[in-house]
Amino acid sequence: MSTIHAVYENGVFRPTVPVDLPERCEVEISVAPPAADAFDDKSEKPLMELVEIARQHPSNRDRPSDYAAQIDHYLRGAPKSP
Repeated sequence: MSTIHAVYENGVFRPTVPVDLPERCEVEISVAPPAADAFDDKSEKPLMELVEIARQHPSNRDRPSDYAAQIDHYLRGAPKSP
């Protein structure tokens, strides 16, 4: 028996590391509460820093109105999508 750590998303348990099991293999899952620090996700810190930067710099009136929809065009020069 081994322990596989997983994340539950959209009705599916997704292992956090690769597992060596055959496809469609049935397993039995026992659910244990996450460790106390499991929700203290350090990966949110950079996101919150970006949010703060956005708050400090209000919207640029010269920015194209379709910037979000056409971000690949504006960032990478890709053709505009329809």
